[in-house]
Amino acid sequence: MIFVRETSGPLTGLVKKIDKQVESASAKWPRGLGAFVICLDNSAGLDNKLRAIAEKEALKRVSLCIGPAPNNYELSGEAEVTVVIYRVGKRRNEPVLANFAFRKGELTEAKADAIVKALSEALPK
Repeated sequence: MIFVRETSGPLTGLVKKIDKQVESASAKWPRGLGAFVICLDNSAGLDNKLRAIAEKEALKRVSLCIGPAPNNYELSGEAEVTVVIYRVGKRRNEPVLANFAFRKGELTEAKADAIVKALSEALPK
């Protein structure tokens, strides 16, 4: 799950990488696999920006949506992007394998690659 406060070029790049990785792993899992990018509010027309990203990038396994994070997630108010990775299974029963939080401008391609690497360890092989 990825929680964001606004979109950016680095975020779009990360979402593309995650979509590709989840798509390739989905053949190895009997149920559908997917990932969620949740924009925490609809300020500044995020709904239209999300639609544009989904259409332009032809996302298959990443759902882009708007809504609040669950209360027990305790997201940092300073984080522009928060990524939580669970082992594949029932989320409520699986431990968090990795957690990343970035302030505005901190998400880079190298950090996106670290997220994708952590995700690869959670997906079926």
